[in-house]
Amino acid sequence: MFRTGSRRRHDTGPAAEALRLVKVSKTYGSDDSAVTALDGVTLGLGRGTFTAVMGPSGSGKSTLLQCAAGLDRPDHGIVVVDGTELTGGTEAELTKFRRGRVGFVFQQYNLLDTLTVAQNTVLPLKLAGRRVDRERAREILTRVGLGDRLGHRPDQLSGGQRQRVAIARALVCEPRVIFADEPTGALDTRSARTVLRLLQEAVRVHGRTVVMVTHDPVAASYADSVLFLADGRLAGHLHAPTADAVAERLAHLGDDVTAGV
Repeated sequence: MFRTGSRRRHDTGPAAEALRLVKVSKTYGSDDSAVTALDGVTLGLGRGTFTAVMGPSGSGKSTLLQCAAGLDRPDHGIVVVDGTELTGGTEAELTKFRRGRVGFVFQQYNLLDTLTVAQNTVLPLKLAGRRVDRERAREILTRVGLGDRLGHRPDQLSGGQRQRVAIARALVCEPRVIFADEPTGALDTRSARTVLRLLQEAVRVHGRTVVMVTHDPVAASYADSVLFLADGRLAGHLHAPTADAVAERLAHLGDDVTAGV
């Protein structure tokens, strides 16, 4: 059962806090081969914020995103998204929750080659059994610069255009939280800048909350703040980041690992 505290949440609007993790731990493997990806992570992110998550390879940043988004289950701890506790929910409940409240943008786009841009964009609505407002989908695609590409298929688009389709697909369901995993990792500099500005717009204009995993200090500088991970634990928090400040913090990551933010 999903719940807030000891009660099931009644949806009366967006929660003030978009995401909360309390002592979340995740280990892969067992015995001598066990790897602790997350080690008691506690954090809270306010609604309408853009947060980048950074750390070296193996620091746990992708695992944090997957557990926070309900794509993977932590071994211990509590995950609350938009006021609803995901811990203990069945797979069917998690799937329904994700389709209604969460959007995803991945490095590999995850578009279906046999569908057009317009069809890929409204696919989450169809899967959720929700009404498809094609005019609204057209408006969103126009806003991301693809109003003249509605009938194109993914293989007719550039990498940057495909990622803009993925962002439109995430926005069409009006999610409370958007999780982005290396969304600019496969893009050229110009396309990456466009994608990052669209994510900023989702936050500043439309009030969404964006949590983005990235390895790029320039990409992180588009966020309101940066969370740093090292060895599965929080290792710092930087507000109003610049690319230089992020790079400097990454160079000394792990010097002062803290228990939480």
